[in-house]
Amino acid sequence: MLDLGGPPRPWPPALVRRFGAAHDRALARADCWSTPPAQGDPELLERLAELFGAPPERTVVTGGVRQFAGSWAGRTRTALVERPGFADIGPVLAGASEVRALAWEDLPGAARGGPEPVTVWVTSPYRNPDGRSLDAAGRLALAELAAEGHQVVVNQVYRWFAPPEEPPDGCWGVTSLAKLCGGGSRLGWATLPDPSAALPTLRAAGPATTWQRAWAGFLDRSALTSLVRACVEPTLEARRLFTERLGELLGWEFTGGGMSLLLSWRGATEERVLAELAGLDLVVGPGSAFDAPPGSVRLAFSGVDAREAVRAADRVARLAARTAGALAPAA
Repeated sequence: MLDLGGPPRPWPPALVRRFGAAHDRALARADCWSTPPAQGDPELLERLAELFGAPPERTVVTGGVRQFAGSWAGRTRTALVERPGFADIGPVLAGASEVRALAWEDLPGAARGGPEPVTVWVTSPYRNPDGRSLDAAGRLALAELAAEGHQVVVNQVYRWFAPPEEPPDGCWGVTSLAKLCGGGSRLGWATLPDPSAALPTLRAAGPATTWQRAWAGFLDRSALTSLVRACVEPTLEARRLFTERLGELLGWEFTGGGMSLLLSWRGATEERVLAELAGLDLVVGPGSAFDAPPGSVRLAFSGVDAREAVRAADRVARLAARTAGALAPAA
């Protein structure tokens, strides 16, 4: 069975030991159980500034993107979220806001069509599931919405697979280590448009002091380089080989990038697509988990190596041949 469902890649044993040592050092400090500062532990904020350019005066440490969304819910009465995208975000925001899911191109008009500022939520670069990134026009459109008073959040959780980029002017940036280190890392940060913009609920929701200090003591340039080599580069290579192989076999062209892509079977149900691929010993993600069109499935490449990616492409090509062209990359 080839797993294209997107499991995290395992860390090299040396990194596991290194993190364990950093965690032990954090626990040995006398104030390890103290309440963390509102914006985050100073040592971790310094590390985030050093490695990722996160300005300390505009950075708040979080437990990840989902936790940020929970803190954000209710900031505006209406939230416009991207479609497709991670389907869990809408329900989290819907706890305190009216939520509408729209294609990127429809977000500016919808935001301007209401009587008051709204939240606009998008993911870039390389959003899940289709690997799409904002282009220059898209970034400008979001900056203009922010300048008009709308609250624009750019989820950059897939930043590890792309060259560094800042959020558009006036927009919030939010990210985490989940797609680099695994979802259990439970550590992220938000970049505020200005130092006065933080939510009280956000400032009070950072991870435990010991956890923040463990990461601060572990995550230096050497560890980051090792994580990228072990967890990011093999994923990018697997996606590249998969798409190239299908280009050779079927002439398919894929847009976007990152760790995932979206396939769509015209006229088929999601259940059928999943079953047909399972019959070829391929595990994939249901498109409905990402608010994608019916008959769509998400393929992620963190669970396969280069040779397995080529084998997966060969199997997808066999299925595509049986569908007479109905199975293809999602538009």
